[in-house]
Amino acid sequence: MKIVQSLAVLFDLDGVLVPTVRLHKAAWKELFDQVLPEDVSPYEDQDYFNYVDGKPRYDGVSAVLASRGVDLPQGNPADGPTVRSICGLGNRKNAIFERLLNEEGIEPYPDTVDVLRHLMGTGKRLAVVSSSRNANTVLSAAGIRNFFDIIVDGNVRAREGLKGKPAPDTYAFAAHLLGVRPEEAVVVEDALSGVAAGRAGGFGMVVGVDRGAGRQALLDSGADHVVDQLIEMIQDGSARADLARPADLDPTTYPVDPWALIENKEGDSNSATLFSVSNGNIGVRGAGDPSRDLGSGTFMSGFHDTFTIKHPETAYGFARVGQVIQGVPDASDFSLSLDGYPLGSPVSASQKVDFRRGISSYVRRYRTDDGADLSVTVERMVCLFDPHLALYTLIIESPDRTMTVDVDARINGNAPRRQASNDPRKSNLVDGCGIHEVLEDADGDQEGPVCHVYRCNNSQMTAVLAVRQYAESTDGDPGVRPMVTSALPEDVWHLRVPAGGRVSVRRYAAYRSPSILPVGVDCGLVVRTREGSDARSMVLACLEDLDSACHRGAGGLEGAQRSWLEDFWRRGDVQVAAGDGGRIQQVSRWEIFQLAQATAQVRNGVGAKGLSGSGYDGHYFWDTEIYILPFLTYTDPARARAILHYRHEMLPAARRRAAIMNLDGALFPWRTINGEEGSAYFPTGTAQYHIDADIAYALMQYVLVSGDDDYLGREGIDILVETARMWASLGSYQSDGRFHIHSVTGPDEYTALVDDNLYTNQMARFNLMAVIQAVHRLDEADETGEILAHARQRLGFGDEDLKIWKGMAEAMFMPYANQEGVHAQDAQFMNRPKWDFEHCPARPLLLYYHPLAIYGHKVLKQTDVVLALFLLSSWFTPEQKLADFDYYDPLTTGDSTLSAASQSILAAEVGRKELAMDYFRRSLFADVFNLHDNTEDGIHLAAAGGVWSTLVCGFGGMRDTGGTAIGIDPRLPDGWTSLEYTLLIRGTSIRVTVTPEGVGLQRMSGPSMVLNVNGHPRQV
Repeated sequence: MKIVQSLAVLFDLDGVLVPTVRLHKAAWKELFDQVLPEDVSPYEDQDYFNYVDGKPRYDGVSAVLASRGVDLPQGNPADGPTVRSICGLGNRKNAIFERLLNEEGIEPYPDTVDVLRHLMGTGKRLAVVSSSRNANTVLSAAGIRNFFDIIVDGNVRAREGLKGKPAPDTYAFAAHLLGVRPEEAVVVEDALSGVAAGRAGGFGMVVGVDRGAGRQALLDSGADHVVDQLIEMIQDGSARADLARPADLDPTTYPVDPWALIENKEGDSNSATLFSVSNGNIGVRGAGDPSRDLGSGTFMSGFHDTFTIKHPETAYGFARVGQVIQGVPDASDFSLSLDGYPLGSPVSASQKVDFRRGISSYVRRYRTDDGADLSVTVERMVCLFDPHLALYTLIIESPDRTMTVDVDARINGNAPRRQASNDPRKSNLVDGCGIHEVLEDADGDQEGPVCHVYRCNNSQMTAVLAVRQYAESTDGDPGVRPMVTSALPEDVWHLRVPAGGRVSVRRYAAYRSPSILPVGVDCGLVVRTREGSDARSMVLACLEDLDSACHRGAGGLEGAQRSWLEDFWRRGDVQVAAGDGGRIQQVSRWEIFQLAQATAQVRNGVGAKGLSGSGYDGHYFWDTEIYILPFLTYTDPARARAILHYRHEMLPAARRRAAIMNLDGALFPWRTINGEEGSAYFPTGTAQYHIDADIAYALMQYVLVSGDDDYLGREGIDILVETARMWASLGSYQSDGRFHIHSVTGPDEYTALVDDNLYTNQMARFNLMAVIQAVHRLDEADETGEILAHARQRLGFGDEDLKIWKGMAEAMFMPYANQEGVHAQDAQFMNRPKWDFEHCPARPLLLYYHPLAIYGHKVLKQTDVVLALFLLSSWFTPEQKLADFDYYDPLTTGDSTLSAASQSILAAEVGRKELAMDYFRRSLFADVFNLHDNTEDGIHLAAAGGVWSTLVCGFGGMRDTGGTAIGIDPRLPDGWTSLEYTLLIRGTSIRVTVTPEGVGLQRMSGPSMVLNVNGHPRQV
């Protein structure tokens, strides 16, 4: 049972809701210091937990006296505090407690009120069950009496004749008064006797709060779950993990390998993400999900369904067409059985993704009832060099005896088993969305390829999957005995595995789906694609793909994969000597490998999760431009251009969105797959106008670093001009003569609809300046002037527009807080109260607090000002950066995986070395260590890009202010002996080596150039 499934929560009072344990312990000690004879052992602190904690007062007196061999009469509850009876001493203890309570007062534990509010807000019925007769007094003194429907205290227990804890009577009586059955309620206790009472009463869950009794003791007494703080109860596994815990991996389960990630255990849904493989067009999850049904196996770029967004209270301009990624049937799903029975649990399991082979594999070893061994290996390879091909290999080995293994290899197109969630980071489950098979290859024979055609229910997008498979078997060493090859049908295989031999099945798979024309939908829900929905032509193309793949053979495909990755690592590798045994190097390469996989074949946009999972519905955000494109710009500009080309193709839809928003120019969608705005919550969706500037920044960075004036003239200038028009119509001059931008949301989604967000204003300024720079650049690059003339003609802008935009950039308002001596995040930010981090600690805030409760406070989901300090580095002084970082860093929750990278980069620059490493590790291990408890939903590609940026820009010291001021000024962490990375700048490949002794530059190819290093020009 989980808290969310319960109807009621029953709390002990002392030590659970309020820290009265201290007062009770002091009262008990004062009592027994007064009354115990001198010839017995004195009362010790441990006696509280051994004899009195959680028990009725008189029972506690009796237990302590008995432990010392002291015999007193029971007496009567009416006995005064001076009477030497058990009741009299109990009453004296109560008088001492009341005196201490009046003298010192009492407040609840810091997180108590927050937890009670959340439980009440979710409709739970709440009760207090306490042995104390002072429960109402304590609750009132602590200010939390109003949260509880029922109080069952020592007075009620006596009146009703109930047995005290560890008997379950008081808890059972409270449940009865609340109108719930024990199995529908949760008991929360810190005392061993109270935990035992909850267990004896058959309650649905018993939570032990470890306030000193000990975790194991609470578990032994019957607790289902033990927490250190109450807040851990409501987080219930759906919140971000505690980022303060050390981010490291068990070397036995996850051995260090500089070129592979390995997991020596049976996988889970997180493993399925970590060991996924992709080429940017096809994505296949690793092993670990309970099934490989739709949404848990294979995805294709841009393949999605649509639905009508139903707003309870709609208004003009709200997003109207929702988009959700759809899994395609999985061809790597093999179910094995032996002698007619499914294989049971393996005796061992491991999984590996190889960064140089580009292959993910898992190995399971089984032992049969007669003691024979059986090994099963599955390898998955998605071809990085070809957008349409994948190769799956099943290897079965039987060292002891000949076996016949049946394999169910049917394509898995089962309906998804994922559960609906309130977590906005997960994928939606929308009624009516899904896929259906529309065509079968009727004339395919058992040995030929079989094609399947699938269509989305609403978007009408079409996908084709074709497979062909061959078995290869040998009775021993394939170098000695001949290998027998035979074709297999698609569905079920009966494989004879000889003793000491093996059987390998190679399944070649070809996937086709039309690429999206990213202009949204014209009407209804149907998505426009370039190739239309001609299934027959895609079937024929898939068959050609299969013929080519089979002709090349597995060896040919694997060789091409290796060659592709060799070239990639030559350009994109970052070598780290961190003095930690190689773990940072290993995980850094895993992160960079994700960037390779997600962008190898760019046919549509690059989603926030790539094709490794269904998180964020498969949507494409600003993450790509700000966190992923810098890596490509400096290592593989051709792929950077392909991504920017997709943004250019969105311009018609962006122009339409701007018109809807009563703006000029173009406004790109905050989240999308097909170019349509998919954000149904505009305060943190459409209001993030900064996405226009983010795209312009990435575009200009690409052009200036790569020198690609051709792209600038053909497409880039269009984006720059149309986004500049948007800013010009969004902002306005005010009486101070400055240009202001109102009612926007910056990158920090915990602050919405503000005026003059610093990040937005300054990035908009960059955007406006970039247009002018681009025009000058095109004017100088083209002697004929035709390119610029054509741009002016098709876009309809002239010198007067440039003059206006230049004036706006120069007049752009930058909010500054004079009293604090820092840049203000926005015009209202400094007037808000600081978030109560101590009393409202649930994380991430977005899952536990209403947006309006968050927006009114100084609290950040992710860096905002700090990100601007990094991206626009040369615009700010070192002193400004230090002051701003120190002010905003404590306000940042890091609830977004985007946050840690920029925090690390700035922390390194301003000399906060420990923070820099802490944030780097949070970014580096975000997925591998599941720090945000959502790795199962897919890889955080922006975090992967952030790891590269932290290594190269943070510790490696590279800065460029959007390509306008490239320089290197490194901040190597303590203990690191070297850091090496490669930059491709205007056709020159430069290898940068950073050591404690300085910076080394080596020109690998291209013309000589000058690069600023530590503030001084250096010829390379």
